[in-house]
Amino acid sequence: MAGKRLKRICAAARDRPVYIKAGIAAVVSVLCCAGLYMWDNSHAALEKNEAGQTVIERGGTGEDTTRELHVQAGETEEDVEIRISGRTYTEEELDQAFERAKTDLQEYILNGNKSPDEVRTALSLITEVPDTGIRVSWEMDRYDVIDLQGNIIAEELTEEGTVVQLKAILTYEGRQQVCEFGVRVLPQILGEEEELIRSIREEAGKADGENRSEKYMILPDRAGGRELKWTKGPEPRAFGLLVLGIGGACMLIVSDRQKEKEKEKQNIRQMQIDYPQIINKFNLYIRAGMTVRKAWFRIVQDHQMRNGDKSGRKAYDEMAAAMYQIRGGLPEGECYESFGHRCGEPAYRRFGMLLSQNLRKGSGGLAELLEREASEAFEDRKKLAKKLGEEAGTKLMIPLFMMLVIVLIIVTVPAFFSIQI
Repeated sequence: MAGKRLKRICAAARDRPVYIKAGIAAVVSVLCCAGLYMWDNSHAALEKNEAGQTVIERGGTGEDTTRELHVQAGETEEDVEIRISGRTYTEEELDQAFERAKTDLQEYILNGNKSPDEVRTALSLITEVPDTGIRVSWEMDRYDVIDLQGNIIAEELTEEGTVVQLKAILTYEGRQQVCEFGVRVLPQILGEEEELIRSIREEAGKADGENRSEKYMILPDRAGGRELKWTKGPEPRAFGLLVLGIGGACMLIVSDRQKEKEKEKQNIRQMQIDYPQIINKFNLYIRAGMTVRKAWFRIVQDHQMRNGDKSGRKAYDEMAAAMYQIRGGLPEGECYESFGHRCGEPAYRRFGMLLSQNLRKGSGGLAELLEREASEAFEDRKKLAKKLGEEAGTKLMIPLFMMLVIVLIIVTVPAFFSIQI
């Protein structure tokens, strides 16, 4: 029963206009987006450990991450990014990791500063290089300016700044390498909220350095003399689903229009193919002594006996429509002219005008006109066949190139592996 109901729903959806389909797709995407957003943010509260402390899960081995968390400190609420180091993991390509660490270390510690020559906020003196598993310890020549956590502790700094030489000792399983560089520390300009955020980051940095072997990092519950309440930041994936749904609806409209264009092009080509056959039959029946009306009806009835009322071939379907109009009492000449206009092709418009003029002026010379029209239609049909053949040859080029690539792979790969090094 469920399968039959699903089939009926799918069939009904296929029969709906494209704009209704697109609207349904857009509405469904909006509803899914809203549901996903509510689900993500209804579970924003962070986990608690057995001691009742707020915790957040670390990344995998060697995967340091930066998480955006929403924090409430008294009446102030802010979104703060904090760094969460990954758990310890074994190193694989040590020499390359050391070189990469030396190259990227300055960028890692800048922590929002523009360059080493303009340091106005605390540095992020990381204890482990991201994605390498290499531990970092720091030494400097001016501990009165920057401490080991990277905080600027100097109360008075000149506008020219103070140069501090940093030495990073990179360690991995007993092996060490040293990287030295200097930074110029300039006076800090911080507001109340910025000071609070800096304090929160400092406390989070301290918490990050503790209990590294544990699965969870304990987030600080106080900073700057204020109590902190942590929740997860907003999840953006629901909006991605919304964009995907609306994009799918637009693609559905574009695809339907493209299908309509392809169908119209196919109908025109079918009419061009059918025209010589229709003219030849009509000429044959006229020469056999039939009237224009009887010849028209006979062609339509023969086609309907072979293919049914709706054959999918526009020329015969439009002829059937003209036949029903004539039977309904409409003027015969107008029906032929209307048939030519509905088909749209110059040959069919010419054919409809020929029959309409013949009814007004008499049937004399109609057979000769049809003979000449049939001859021209046959020549047009040969040109069309030649054109279709050229298009088919062009379409075959893609599979031929694919076969050529496969043959080259079959020939070259065994030869490559047979080379003795």
